[in-house]
Amino acid sequence: MKKAVIAIEILLVLLFMAKILAIGEIVKRSEISNYLLWPVTSALADSSPQTSVDSPSRDVSIDTLASERSFMSTLADRGRQLENREHGVKFEEKKINLLRNEIVARIEVIRGREEKMASPQQSAGFEDNTRFKELAKAYEATPPDKVGALLNKMDSKTAAGIIMQMNVKKAGAVWGQLNPEKAVEITKAIAGI
Repeated sequence: MKKAVIAIEILLVLLFMAKILAIGEIVKRSEISNYLLWPVTSALADSSPQTSVDSPSRDVSIDTLASERSFMSTLADRGRQLENREHGVKFEEKKINLLRNEIVARIEVIRGREEKMASPQQSAGFEDNTRFKELAKAYEATPPDKVGALLNKMDSKTAAGIIMQMNVKKAGAVWGQLNPEKAVEITKAIAGI
């Protein structure tokens, strides 16, 4: 809006300067024509030639003002168009802000739901870790050959959880007691493959 007002003000200043120049040109022409025609007009003593000399300068000023009025009306129309466009832009900006706020609110709701969904899983994972730690302590106290036989019969995921919680040296001893196929399955479970 400020840019439009500044642009219109600049145009008005330019228009005013053009008007001054036009008036100055009219005065200049009338002085030259009066100076040149003065001896003739005083000798004839007839007022009709003077009106014919004055009338073209009046026509020029009228034509100049008409074009300036036309230009002013064009500027006024353009100003109204700019104002209407500005109102439209402001309206669209408000709509965009409302949509943005709505999207942000929905994202927050989704994040809250994700956190609620993640919390039971995390707590279940924590409980699983404590269970695996307890089982690992029990299996560490058992001889490696018996632990290997038990882990060979378990599913790979459970066996991997127990081995991951065991002491490294005792887990290494247990690895030596596992069937090669079962060791591969447990390794894939640990690696998440």
